[in-house]
Amino acid sequence: MIKTTKTLLVATLLFTATAGLFHTPVSAADENYKIAVVDMQTVLASYEKRKAKYDDLQKQVDSLQSGIDKMSKDIEAARKDYEERRATLTDEERVKLETKITNDYANYQNELQKNQRQIDGMEELVLNEVLKDIQEAIEKIATDNSYHLVLNKGKGPRGAVLYASNSIDITPRILEQLNK
Repeated sequence: MIKTTKTLLVATLLFTATAGLFHTPVSAADENYKIAVVDMQTVLASYEKRKAKYDDLQKQVDSLQSGIDKMSKDIEAARKDYEERRATLTDEERVKLETKITNDYANYQNELQKNQRQIDGMEELVLNEVLKDIQEAIEKIATDNSYHLVLNKGKGPRGAVLYASNSIDITPRILEQLNK
């Protein structure tokens, strides 16, 4: 509820702030304002470098996952073996196997958490690099074409624009710049 209210408030403030641009009288000395929109969702989904980086990241995740899967299978096999042999084990053997399985499981959980932190860090680096590239492309096209304001055309509550004509949408130019 609070998040929705905050989102609505931010959207209203953005709309009010940008609406003022359209109603502000322009003096003879001022030039006309040029405004453009970019669909960031489309740019992110269609940026070839992002796709390639995430494919590489997925390969690293798969590699890490194979090690985790092996640990899990080994623990499950040890647990099954223990259950089958438990009645014939001495107290000392039983305690020793229980301790080993418990320690192996704790190591498995630690490795899983470590891998998740590593993956999160790698993903953050990739996302930062991709967003930097996109920002640079937007700035270049905006500067080259004398745009004064570029807004996110994204759909839903995260978008800053409630409506935009396709004539001011520079998303294809951004993608062309990024994917060349």
